[in-house]
Amino acid sequence: MNLAAMVQDIKKRPTAFITMLFLVILGVELGLWQLRRAEYKIQKVQEIQSKTQLPFLLANEKEWIVDEALYHRMQASGYWLAKQGVWLENRTHPLGKDPKTGITTGFNLLMPLRLEGKQNNILWVNRGWVPRNFNELNVVPTIITSSEKVTVEGVVFPDGGKTLQLSHQTESFASDGLRIQENLKLDEEEQLHQWHQLHFVLRQTNSPITEGLDQLLPAIEKGVNTHYGYAFQWFALAVMTFLFWVITAYRKKSQSLR
Repeated sequence: MNLAAMVQDIKKRPTAFITMLFLVILGVELGLWQLRRAEYKIQKVQEIQSKTQLPFLLANEKEWIVDEALYHRMQASGYWLAKQGVWLENRTHPLGKDPKTGITTGFNLLMPLRLEGKQNNILWVNRGWVPRNFNELNVVPTIITSSEKVTVEGVVFPDGGKTLQLSHQTESFASDGLRIQENLKLDEEEQLHQWHQLHFVLRQTNSPITEGLDQLLPAIEKGVNTHYGYAFQWFALAVMTFLFWVITAYRKKSQSLR
């Protein structure tokens, strides 16, 4: 099918051409977006890996801001405010699936730590992941929480992780009395408790196994191949849409010449 014939077909079927062009552009743009997401995750992994080779930042040393602490290892000493802890639901296991149980979805336990030597300074800590009991959705395991001073080590993240929240968050409580929430909004927690806190979350990596929490760091790079796969699908859709339009135009031309 030559160029002149294609132009003639466009004039005869402008709606089909515009639809094809829209779908091709959409497929290409979505494919490029997936490639950009993959590149972003690769850069993020490289940033985290490079910063985790640096010495620990000390949370008790000064009031850190997000930009200077993000993805660095940090050490913090203080006391757990156990009753103010929050279970974040619908959280995927850091590796995508719990190798022990095969369960993919569970809770992350986030708990405020009152920093030693700072009267009203709070650091939120993501203490780790536990699988969810799908027969009793609000039942959580008993987690050991020391009332003595603890020293926590981990990696600084901007928040506790976010999931899609389609409606206003309703009040719900776990079997241990702690709140269950979809997301943790640091600003709202600061207003609710009337305390001063650091505006990031420390993802703990150093507690003993007896606490009953999985504290692996999220394998961010595992999502890269998924983005590449989606990009291929979108590009393939764009190509198939264009070929379908060309083949249809060719068939119509062949039929008109009979």
